Amino acid sequence: MLHRDLALETESRAPSMAAGGVCAATRADVRVEDVAAEDWDRLVLGFDDAVQEQLQSFNEVRRAPEQLRRLAVYANGELVGGAFLRLVKVPVFGCTITSTRWGPVWRRNGKAVTPETLELVLRAVTDDVCRRKKEYLMIMPRPDPDLGDAPAAALERIGFQGMAPFSNPLRYFARVDLDPEALRANFSQKWRYNLKKAEAAGLQTELVEGEAGLNEVLGLYHEMLARKKFVDYSPIDTLAHRLASPLERLRPRMFVTRKDGVPLAMAVVDCCGDTAAFLYGATADDALPTRAGYALQWAVLCHLSRDPAMRWYALGGAGSATCPLHQFKRGLVGKTGVILHERPAHVIASGKYAAVVGRLVMAVRDVRDRLREPLAQMLPVRFGR
Repeated sequence: MLHRDLALETESRAPSMAAGGVCAATRADVRVEDVAAEDWDRLVLGFDDAVQEQLQSFNEVRRAPEQLRRLAVYANGELVGGAFLRLVKVPVFGCTITSTRWGPVWRRNGKAVTPETLELVLRAVTDDVCRRKKEYLMIMPRPDPDLGDAPAAALERIGFQGMAPFSNPLRYFARVDLDPEALRANFSQKWRYNLKKAEAAGLQTELVEGEAGLNEVLGLYHEMLARKKFVDYSPIDTLAHRLASPLERLRPRMFVTRKDGVPLAMAVVDCCGDTAAFLYGATADDALPTRAGYALQWAVLCHLSRDPAMRWYALGGAGSATCPLHQFKRGLVGKTGVILHERPAHVIASGKYAAVVGRLVMAVRDVRDRLREPLAQMLPVRFGR
């Protein structure tokens, strides 16, 4: 894969800001500042596109402090965006691979959304990482049901190159800013049928909290992994830390569906921006005949619809287009939802040397990812990663 040298872009002008944000921002008007760890999460809460992957309280459990950076971008003195960065120093080669997943944040609360704002923030972060720090930068654009391919297009205008596409790129988004009647009418006919069956089974779903709720959720999760012999690479080991956040909005919400007091299904949902995200889920053996998954997701949707900050519910992917989970999620998002193709990571380098080292590291990573699942089937189930 070829990578454009960032030096080719040095003459390009920063985009102007539309009337909804900062007016006539030029390169001279833009500045980037490092933000202290203790201040970052509160800053991120000022953005509608806040996500778990951009939080200090999520990343600090998984990386050493020196492997993390937090950048805020200002235009004409006004905060317009920021990015949480992970740093990996490549031994021997003296090069640093910097990455951000589903960043930057740039949709300020109450501000108009413009492509110019996104591109300005991306250029500012790229300038700092590649021109000033001379590093290799990888950005994973966030799937956004309102923006489609706009984030990837902005990266490509700057000079980023897309990596290999995902084998199963479909991502599902359900609308939640609807009343319960409209939510239910939006489901496919089969989804509504299964929901009626779940309701007839006498299931109850509740929002659980505290240590007792966490233990119940993790108990179901670990029981499912052991039963199905899944190899788990999820970051569920960060959940307890996130639940302890002093900022209530940053605490994931945990839901458990029971029959006669026995837990059958659970879901952990992130709600820090205007798009809730399904983080983790698990079911017991008896969940399938009672359609507990339908009752669970219906309760989650109703809960989210009562939150005025919420517009979407991101359900993630579903493996191949023929697997049962695909049909479940397609029926849930219904007519008003959106099914997107997630775009792959995009990369750029400060020069030829960083590009060569970066390509080598990415190639090794791709081989690891392709071999990890087959090898894992020969190993015992592991929890976390």
